[in-house]
Amino acid sequence: MSDIPSLSLAVFAWLFLVIGLTSLAILILYTKYGREISVRLSIISIVIASLFLAFAIHFFLLNMGI
Repeated sequence: MSDIPSLSLAVFAWLFLVIGLTSLAILILYTKYGREISVRLSIISIVIASLFLAFAIHFFLLNMGI
């Protein structure tokens, strides 16, 4: 492997980070200001946020060579 960071990997990492943080913000805002509690929306938001944030961290670490 080369020591040059991959541009596509960095783009995917930033994209996944933005999607994960957006999903997390939607979950926080919905639980704070939502009128009725929707378990389905909460579970979907938690799964999406955790998956995208985990892949973002993974891609950042791969891009740094760790």
